[in-house]
Amino acid sequence: MFVSYQEYLHEIANSLQHADYSLTSRRILDFLYDYQLDKNEVIKALSFDIRTRYLQQAQQQESDTQALQLLCEQWLQAVKQLAIPEQQATATSTMVYEAHELSKEYKSRARGFKLEPVSLNIQLGELTAVVGENGNGKTTLLRLMAGELAPTGGSATYFGNDDTDWYTTKGKIAYIPQRTNRWYGTLIDNLHFFCTINGITGAENEDHVHYILFRLGLYQFRNLKWTEISSGYRLRFELAKALMMRPRLLILDEPLANLDINAQQLLLQDLKYLSQSSKNPMGVVLSSQQLHELERNCKNIVFIKQGKTIYSGEQQSFASDRTHNAFEIGGNFSISDLQQQLSSLGDIKIVDSGTVLIINTPLSVDALQLLKVITAHQIPINYFRDISKSTRQLFQKDI
Repeated sequence: MFVSYQEYLHEIANSLQHADYSLTSRRILDFLYDYQLDKNEVIKALSFDIRTRYLQQAQQQESDTQALQLLCEQWLQAVKQLAIPEQQATATSTMVYEAHELSKEYKSRARGFKLEPVSLNIQLGELTAVVGENGNGKTTLLRLMAGELAPTGGSATYFGNDDTDWYTTKGKIAYIPQRTNRWYGTLIDNLHFFCTINGITGAENEDHVHYILFRLGLYQFRNLKWTEISSGYRLRFELAKALMMRPRLLILDEPLANLDINAQQLLLQDLKYLSQSSKNPMGVVLSSQQLHELERNCKNIVFIKQGKTIYSGEQQSFASDRTHNAFEIGGNFSISDLQQQLSSLGDIKIVDSGTVLIINTPLSVDALQLLKVITAHQIPINYFRDISKSTRQLFQKDI
C-alpha cells in the first residue's frame, strides 16, 4: 500500500489538528521527498523550518506553538494550490521476497539446530514481524533472507525475479544486525560516504543525506562521533546508513531491544511510513520481543518455536479458527477468587503465566461481557488485554 497525494495531505492535516508537530514535520518531509518539491524554495524552507522548530519544542512557549501551527497551515494551503501529478510507485513488482520450504541446519558435537522448512512472502509497503523466544531461529531466518547464510534446503526469489545476478540483488537488500560495528568520523561524513558508494553523488547526495538527517531526527547529531551519541541514536544512524542505498528490502534484527517505549513506537511508526513511500517503497522485516507493539504495526507475523514455523501470515488472520477466547488480567486477587466470581460465564480456565493471569473463555464470551462481570463483582484489576487474536498465546503452548 502506497500513500497517495490526497492521503498525504489528509494525514498532515489530521496530525496538525491534534498538535502532533513531530508527525506533521516528518510527513511533510516524506511528502516533499516523494513528490520532489524541494526545488520550490518556499515550500522547502517552510518544511525545514517546521522540523527545526520541532527540535526546539521543549523550550517553546505557547506563542511559539501557535506560530508553528500557523506555519504548518500556510504550508498546507500553499501545497493545495499546486498542480501536482499523482506519484506512482517506481518498482516493477510488489513482491520483494518469496521463500518456499526454506531451511537451514547446523551440525555440531555440542548442539545441532535446524530451522525447519518455512514458506513466506514479503510485499512492498508492508511490515513483517518475526517473533519467538530467544534461540529459536529468528536470526537464522533473517540472515537467510539477507543473503548472509546459504540455505540447506528450499528456495527463495527476490523482487519478482527482476534481477538476474546476485550482486545486483544484494545491492537492494539492507540488513541491520542486533550488534553493529563501531564507526569512525562524524555521523554526517559517514552518511555522505555511504550515499556516494551507492551511486548517489553531487546535489542529489546533499539532498538525500539532509532529508534522512531531518527525517530520522539526527540533524542535531550530524557532527558527533560514535562515542558521543546514545545506543538508541546509533541504531537510528544504522537505519539512516541503510536508507542511503534506497533498499527494496530492509531487515532489522531486534531493533527495539535497547529503546524505551516512546522510542520503540516512534521507530515502528517511521518504518511503516518509510516503507509506504511511493518513490522508494520497501518491504520491511524485523524481529523483536515487543510482541504487542509489533502486532499493532505489522501486517504479517512469522512465529518460530524451536526452529519450527508455527504461524506465517497476516496478523489479522491469526487464530481465526480458535476454539476459545483468551484475556490477560492482573490485579489484587487469587486464581480461586477469580474463578469463583467468573463462574457465571461457564467453562473458563485460568492459568498463571508468571506476571499476569490468562483467562480462557468460550467463544461466546467476548471482552465486553467479561469486563461487565468483572465490574459487577468489583474485582480490583489494574491490567487487562484481549489476546484472543494475538500470537502471545503461542508462548504458552507446548508445541
